[in-house]
Amino acid sequence: MSVTARAFFYIQQVEQLVRRRVDECLQPDGITAGQYMVMNLIIHHEPVSSAELARRANMTAQSMGEFIKHLEAKEFVTRTTDPNNRRVIQVSLTPAGRKLLVRCESKVDQAEREFFDILNGEEIAQMRFLLSRVRSAQLARRSA
Repeated sequence: MSVTARAFFYIQQVEQLVRRRVDECLQPDGITAGQYMVMNLIIHHEPVSSAELARRANMTAQSMGEFIKHLEAKEFVTRTTDPNNRRVIQVSLTPAGRKLLVRCESKVDQAEREFFDILNGEEIAQMRFLLSRVRSAQLARRSA
């Protein structure tokens, strides 16, 4: 049995701490870290189908549907029929959703700066590079 701590465990623990911190900073705006992530995906790919969002977020279509349903109830997203394929429903941010996302971005920027304030700029750049490299390699393996 290995006595060294696994990188998986550190990553999982940091992910839980990140989610908690993002939830805390977004709570006054009435959205969760997960809803914020979905809104970020939407703005970068809109209009986009719920199925495509689920693939990009590595979650089930049912889970994504729940996120979309909650965001639609809060009037942050709209669903419309794709004019090229009436069976596909496309999701877009509403003006209120865009305004909320801008406000949340500044809050998350501040939370991220505080969260990683023990690292210098070079260490943060290296961490981003390494995490991006691991993510890209794993996504490439999944799609192969």
